Amino acid sequence: MPNRTSLSDRHNAAGARLVQLAGRNVTASFGEFDAEYNALSSGAAILDRSHLGRIIATGSDALDLINRFSTNETVGLADGDVVVTVLTTDIGRVLELITVVRRSATESLVLTGAGAEESVVDWLDRYNFGEDCELAMSTGDSAQITISGPGAAGLGIPLPEPGRVITADIGGVTVEIVQVIGLSSGTYEVLVGHDEQAGDVWDALIAAGATPVGEDAFDVVRVERGIPTSPYELSDRVNPLEAGLEPYVSFSKGCYMGQEVIARLDTYDKLQRRLVGLLSATSSAPLPAGSSLRSGDRAVGEVTSAVDSPTLGRAIALAYVRKGHAEPGTTLDSDAGIVEVVELPFAAPSTPKRADPTPTSS
Repeated sequence: MPNRTSLSDRHNAAGARLVQLAGRNVTASFGEFDAEYNALSSGAAILDRSHLGRIIATGSDALDLINRFSTNETVGLADGDVVVTVLTTDIGRVLELITVVRRSATESLVLTGAGAEESVVDWLDRYNFGEDCELAMSTGDSAQITISGPGAAGLGIPLPEPGRVITADIGGVTVEIVQVIGLSSGTYEVLVGHDEQAGDVWDALIAAGATPVGEDAFDVVRVERGIPTSPYELSDRVNPLEAGLEPYVSFSKGCYMGQEVIARLDTYDKLQRRLVGLLSATSSAPLPAGSSLRSGDRAVGEVTSAVDSPTLGRAIALAYVRKGHAEPGTTLDSDAGIVEVVELPFAAPSTPKRADPTPTSS
């Protein structure tokens, strides 16, 4: 797979700062953090997210195969339906959070995180014992552009209802636009079937009023909204309930791998830890990702993602914290001083403070 997306040269010419993620060039910033953050928070932002994985699943048994190894119902979908589900291991841990887009009875598109498409294909193929199902990675020759922000409806393009996909024309290119239900509500994924056409779509969205945004600003907003992502919050070290992925877990569907473990955790309230938000007691102290959280001399958690929030005027973080210390209002010791556990998503104060908008390492 090429280490650049089809839009990398365009972003580079625009002065963007590129970084490597999952072996591909990804735009970290276009150099105007405030404008990018504001577009995500109150305008219309576009991000080149072609580094995320895309898989084409064909065959009459494809959705049934996915259904047997993930937490949400993928059987019985209508054409154009979109569902988010969690592929789980045999002990109920998170293998990957995926989005399934049903195109027809015999073809669906599976969206994965960065660099995860190969492992998803390998995992499902391992249990494909003669079913009518073929899985082919399409990441390298397609593109994906995310539209995010409350101003998306003002761009003049058709937008689907939540949990649906539609076909539309943007810049003379036929694309699919997906609206995902759940934690990322309000964000649309524009799927371009041929990567060489992505530039026309990108330019048309900018002409319509969208602001190009990089991953730095997007990550700040992600943490503010309490949205987990791999490899930081989502991995085979955690189960879906710990990670706050209940919207993507069906407790009434048929059997799937890891179901007994997840059902037992829910029925008997056996979760040992929870994903929570942390708010620094001071406006300037960073909360380093990976640092330990303590209650007295006891380690009770670990920071997974950390940023400086312009809206809150504080350093904030996502962290896994042991259940007995995860109630909002609990104070813990961190490598950066005292932090307070808060509900997710983070709530904006009545009088917002401004902080240095430069995001910390996450």
